[in-house]
Amino acid sequence: MTEKQCCEKTDDEIWNNYNLYTSTNEYTDEKTIDFQGQIPDWLKGNLYRNGPGAHEINNDPATTFSHIFDGFAYIQKYSIDGSSQTLQFRGSFVKSRTYTESVKNGRLMTRQFGTDPCKSIFGRFQSFFYGKDPAMSTDDTGVTVQMVQNELLALTEIPVGNVLDPNTLEPIGPLVTLPYGRPKDSTIMSTTTAHVMYDAKRKMTVGYSSRMTNNGSFIDVAFIPEELSADDKKDDDDDQFDKLLAADRRFLHLTTGMNERAKNYNRRIKNTTKAFRFPSPNTCYMHSASLSENYLILSEIPYHFAKLSGLWCLMTGGLASSMFQWNGDTMPTYFRVISLDTGEQVAYIPGPAFFHFHHINSYEFDENTKKIIVDICAFDDPRIISELYVDKLRQNIFPSGAGYVRRFELDLEANTCVEPNMNAREPKGSHCFSHAHSLVPVQFELPRINPNYNGKPYRYVYADRATPGRLFDALIKLDLQTKEEVNKWEEPYTSPSEPIFVPRPDASDAEEDDGVVLSIILDQKGKRSFLLVLDGKTFKELARAYLPVHIPASFHGNFY
Repeated sequence: MTEKQCCEKTDDEIWNNYNLYTSTNEYTDEKTIDFQGQIPDWLKGNLYRNGPGAHEINNDPATTFSHIFDGFAYIQKYSIDGSSQTLQFRGSFVKSRTYTESVKNGRLMTRQFGTDPCKSIFGRFQSFFYGKDPAMSTDDTGVTVQMVQNELLALTEIPVGNVLDPNTLEPIGPLVTLPYGRPKDSTIMSTTTAHVMYDAKRKMTVGYSSRMTNNGSFIDVAFIPEELSADDKKDDDDDQFDKLLAADRRFLHLTTGMNERAKNYNRRIKNTTKAFRFPSPNTCYMHSASLSENYLILSEIPYHFAKLSGLWCLMTGGLASSMFQWNGDTMPTYFRVISLDTGEQVAYIPGPAFFHFHHINSYEFDENTKKIIVDICAFDDPRIISELYVDKLRQNIFPSGAGYVRRFELDLEANTCVEPNMNAREPKGSHCFSHAHSLVPVQFELPRINPNYNGKPYRYVYADRATPGRLFDALIKLDLQTKEEVNKWEEPYTSPSEPIFVPRPDASDAEEDDGVVLSIILDQKGKRSFLLVLDGKTFKELARAYLPVHIPASFHGNFY
């Protein structure tokens, strides 16, 4: 289906998501936009978002990427001012080496998640294995955006990030000094989390990576403090850092000509980060994790990297996920629990097999901190990855729908995992077991909560509804206490993005939903987008502001 065919259809014919997967343009003028409606006076700050802004190169259909995870990273900045009832918008592509070289040459220059520019099998081998041709490895980071040590990071599931100026979104340079970016005994592959997490109690950012080497598999965990202390600076840091860059040829094509601001940031990350390494029986896919008050909870799902699958993927030019093998029929999910105070592993607990992208939240029992609740948007298996091809999504082919909220109760002393809501209803649909065990039988993705309740007991989840045939057609609010969908926002022929909850600054602890919900909405027919502001309690629209460019499907963001 082409864009022209999409636009020829009448309103009565079809709900059509084609324009959610079309390319947009940069916008750097920061024109002031008035809200239609009334936002709270207290709402003031910057919403940053990240996601694919182009699904082909230079608008050439012949270069269309295969998968939604392949699109070039597009960072958006929404500066909201409740006192003036205005919005300023800026949108810019991340100027990664992958992006700049591909645009310059008119063709994709690195291997992406589901698109391989190498035509020969030999070339595919070179593009995958470390040490062969590191310039073929992508550095485009289009999943999420996070403030770490006062700089803005664009991240995805690779060992490097892109550092951006928080005001202009201009590139500062690559981030290459995360501990899971460092060589380890003939590394074959590494998958890292795009979803680094902030621990407000200890004022640090937490990240991790799953890595396969010829000498076994490992989990790397990183604790990055918010600020640099005097003890973290050594006299010989500058020389050591320059030697590190020169010696590590994997990143040489990224670090050549690195400016001082980027070097200084990489030094700070290198000097302040505490790294912990744990042996692992398998290298598994872990898109996200969660923090309780005292623990990092990793869910090592039975979706494992397999060398033979990797070789087959290279020969066929398939998805990067084809390098992973689903072993859910014979193996469990393992919950690895790590102390946020010491970095030590305190439990490794087997649980039911499932697939997921996103943890929702984790918290400890008030009366027993050795018991943890972990809520996850879970699927029965990873079939959704193969349903996210761009050509399918442009035709609204999304047969299985998204995941369900499942709750797992971990007992650190007994080393057990149970699902309190197991078999709450009859199995139904493509992900029938997740439906049967769910707290609320509604399919959704991109879940968010009130950030003040991260790691604490909570009640409400905000998400994008995603039923079969309709990937993101409504915003929903789930009540996990009453186990029901309590609110919904939808308009005909619109596609919402991830809902970001912003709490009212003086809200009481008893009012978890006192705040607003922000989401970027695409008008499918008009091919225009607007920032929507909803009341967190009632889900009634407070205001909207139309943007100067349309925003394609974006993944994640944060409000600061």
